[in-house]
Amino acid sequence: MRITKRDGSSQQFLPNKILNRIKNRSQGLKVNAHELFQKVIPSIKDGMTTTDLDELIAFSSADMVTTHPDYSLLGGRLLLSRLSKLIDKPLQPVDETYDFFGAITFLKKYSKKVDGSPSELPSCMYERVAKHLAKDKKEYKLFADELKTKRINCATPIYTNAGIEGRNGMISCNLTHLQEDSIDGIENTLTKIAYASKEGAGIGLMIDNLRSKKSDVTSFSAKAGGVVRFADMVQSKMRFYKQGTRSGSCALYLSVWHRDIMDFLELTLPVGQEELRTRDLFLSVTINDLFMDKLLADEPWYLFCPKALKDNGLRPLEDLWGEEFEAEYQKAVDLGIGYETSPKKIWDSIIKSQVESGRPYVFFKDNANKKNMQSNIGVIKQSNLCIEIMEASKPSYTPQCTLGSVNLSEHESEKTIKHSVKVLTRMLNRVIDNNKWSDDWSKDAGEDQRALAIGVAGMADFFAKKKVSFESEEAVEWQHKIFGTMYESALEESQKLAKEEGVYPAWEGSPYSKGVTYTNDASDASEPIEVRNSLFLGLMPTASSSILLGVFESFEPVTSNLFTRRVGQGEFTVINKYLVSELDSLNLWNQDMMDKIIANGGSIQNIVEIPEDVRYRYKDVWEISQKTLLDLASVRNQYVDQSQSMNVYHKDAKYSKISSALMYAWKVGLKTGVYYTRTKSKIENNAKLAGVSKEKPKDSQYECFGCSS
Repeated sequence: MRITKRDGSSQQFLPNKILNRIKNRSQGLKVNAHELFQKVIPSIKDGMTTTDLDELIAFSSADMVTTHPDYSLLGGRLLLSRLSKLIDKPLQPVDETYDFFGAITFLKKYSKKVDGSPSELPSCMYERVAKHLAKDKKEYKLFADELKTKRINCATPIYTNAGIEGRNGMISCNLTHLQEDSIDGIENTLTKIAYASKEGAGIGLMIDNLRSKKSDVTSFSAKAGGVVRFADMVQSKMRFYKQGTRSGSCALYLSVWHRDIMDFLELTLPVGQEELRTRDLFLSVTINDLFMDKLLADEPWYLFCPKALKDNGLRPLEDLWGEEFEAEYQKAVDLGIGYETSPKKIWDSIIKSQVESGRPYVFFKDNANKKNMQSNIGVIKQSNLCIEIMEASKPSYTPQCTLGSVNLSEHESEKTIKHSVKVLTRMLNRVIDNNKWSDDWSKDAGEDQRALAIGVAGMADFFAKKKVSFESEEAVEWQHKIFGTMYESALEESQKLAKEEGVYPAWEGSPYSKGVTYTNDASDASEPIEVRNSLFLGLMPTASSSILLGVFESFEPVTSNLFTRRVGQGEFTVINKYLVSELDSLNLWNQDMMDKIIANGGSIQNIVEIPEDVRYRYKDVWEISQKTLLDLASVRNQYVDQSQSMNVYHKDAKYSKISSALMYAWKVGLKTGVYYTRTKSKIENNAKLAGVSKEKPKDSQYECFGCSS
């Protein structure tokens, strides 16, 4: 049997070379080189290339990850060491920290390509990004050091576009307002979101001002198509104007007072007439306090067509919140131009759709505007694709946001978090400075607001290392420490940048210009606070970048201690490495324990051999009270001046539980009522290793890309 080398020549297959390669790459890891070698040998075929061999060993190693998580690290090392030889670049320490799934994700999605093949290592990517953004050598070193130690992380569009010829956009989030309810307004808006999608942005599109179906559109008695037909056009645009190889992503935002709200809430249901469904779109329902009050009081609710409001000389309801909204809403009711319904009917439809499709997201508009740090610019009317960005929007003025995250797994105290946030704040300002905007609407708002969203990854890792349970008082204390430090640090660095480069253009008249910050109020205000940015913290889902970092996503608990990941054509089981480490230290980690965890679907709560305190700390998200997680979100809300992509998890798809969670989120002041509503039946609970897939259906062309910080 012969093996084909990189130069095309062939040589006799030498088994010892395979064994030695495994041994060399597994130094310092808890892996059995001989056992992996025996697993690989039967699959080697005549004529295989050395690259094929490395991939075979890497995939075989990943398949043994349930024996020990270090097998995944070995798989990553093999893949990246092979690339280092192909591109003739030496491995750096950070490259050795990528596990199998991080390496696969990096090679497929992030590494710069030449003729379709990866041409850079992770260390090279970090250097490319830092070089592109830094103003001088000092900034370059700051950026590169933080990136290479994985203490901070950039959003996907920064990694994939920064410093690469022909790619422009590095901004993740785009909040588009339907320009106006006219042919030109609709076409202009659709064109704008097409350009934004092409640049890789995740789009939130507010359509409250679109006239409802069956409204008059011409003097010939033609009727409007309404929200459903417009949604179909948006879906077509996103399918056609792609982000690289994938379709674009857009979330539509519609308020509960709009006459088409019931049709809107059915757009993603899995059954029904195809012409009334846009299952690939993301939907968010906008809810104000008045609706919630009417729901609780079981009083009538009225729906309106925006055109009827305009024809009767009323102010647009989408421009209003709080008392102003209530006053104008009542005027419309008194004029008799509303359509009476029950708020419970709308609420029931929201929950039905969440059970069946996981959507709509829920945006509590009044909660967002009660502490609006852009109040001088306007009203917050919507959010973005992942419902964590809260910025004031208007027609022909499209807010933008640049994203990055702090990897809590690489931090032990507030001191190191403080340094990382300051570096990231400066780095994200350089993204704004260097960004090529997709259009003039985006440029105007993006440069006017200079909004940042700094989030987190790896909170579950952070807690595991510190042996803290999500249900403990320590978890509450850490929310205050982490997010209080993050906000203060970002604010301090932005003040420093303002002295160096000036305040952000829309600063005048802002809360900051009056001495008000997000964590104080007017009674605490003193002198004006000069800052370079209008917003600082936004907790995004860190789905793919968490895989790069080898940590759990965002601020969430683990969905399971044992789950599956799909890579190419294969599925691989992943075990919680922190749990394995603890069980190993207690001499409890063996095949028998592994089998018990599998039998329990990834849960350890019924495995009595495991000490009670360990079981308590390693509850998965399905085993933790959702009220506890909402309370933690409420603590973070005190420091997060944007919002949080917060999923809610329900073992049983019960109306009462989903309704109660949404009601509680509103009452404690959350701006995002829910991102995805995750449900899991008892059958799934026992039968599947994973909790619930966060992937879209296999036939879907959409994926949340822009906000995947």
